[in-house]
Amino acid sequence: MQDLLEAPPLCREDALWSGLDFTVADEETFAREQQAAGDSVHFHRGVWWRGLRYGFCQPCFPLRLIDHREAWPHGLRAPLGFMHLARPGSPANAVYRSIAREQVHAYSLQQVDKKRRNLVRSALSRLEVRPVQSLAELAAEGYQVYRSWRERTGWGRSKARPQVFSSWITSAFRRPRRFVLGAYLEDKLVAFMLPCAAHNVAFVSFVASHSSALWAHPNDALYHAFLCIARQTPGITTADMGPASSKPSLDKFKLDYGAIRQSPCYVWMNPAVRLLVGSHIKQRYPWLQLSAAC
Repeated sequence: MQDLLEAPPLCREDALWSGLDFTVADEETFAREQQAAGDSVHFHRGVWWRGLRYGFCQPCFPLRLIDHREAWPHGLRAPLGFMHLARPGSPANAVYRSIAREQVHAYSLQQVDKKRRNLVRSALSRLEVRPVQSLAELAAEGYQVYRSWRERTGWGRSKARPQVFSSWITSAFRRPRRFVLGAYLEDKLVAFMLPCAAHNVAFVSFVASHSSALWAHPNDALYHAFLCIARQTPGITTADMGPASSKPSLDKFKLDYGAIRQSPCYVWMNPAVRLLVGSHIKQRYPWLQLSAAC
């Protein structure tokens, strides 16, 4: 149960990353890290905003609670519209669905479903999960992992061209306040995760695994490691595993580690643009449940 206030006794698999924690950024530092990585970022009316695709904006710290009557992105930077979580007591017209582990300080493998717990133990008996130390290794073996994952899932904007992947992963590796978490099978990188932390939340910003290694369950090993590191990071109360999918079957894996969180939010969409791309927005952002008034 996630509402336990006292941390349970740790098992051996919970203590494999003792001494490792995330460096927690404040909101401005978090925003500037995204800007340095190539994201379109701007500061307006007291909030750092990040441009998504198609001229849509959201706060750089996605869980920031905002009253839309007080803050919004610059109109020229958000021609399609914007969304943010709604401050309690302020207007909301949509629901943002994500998967999160609340009170992560109390996380233990003992709390996970027995079948999933056995999978994690099996995975950790074959795999070693540790921060990736070599950029050359990440650029070479990580590229094979990414390409395999992209061919399997087709998710996201493709970085399958070698030079595109190299630029992206080099930027991720060199961020001074972060590390890349890798899963190794016989000392070969078969999966990696890009975690980060800001304010009181640890995030999974990206994870990929090689299809040939799925039998060893590297994703289970990585998510368990992520939650353990979040648990022992001072100030972190929540582990966010990303938006919920429109297909429940795709969320089943992560729901063994967290739960669906439904957060009231406010969405504004340019009426003229919505007529042209409204249906595409629903496909692009399935985790956003819009009301007819948006």
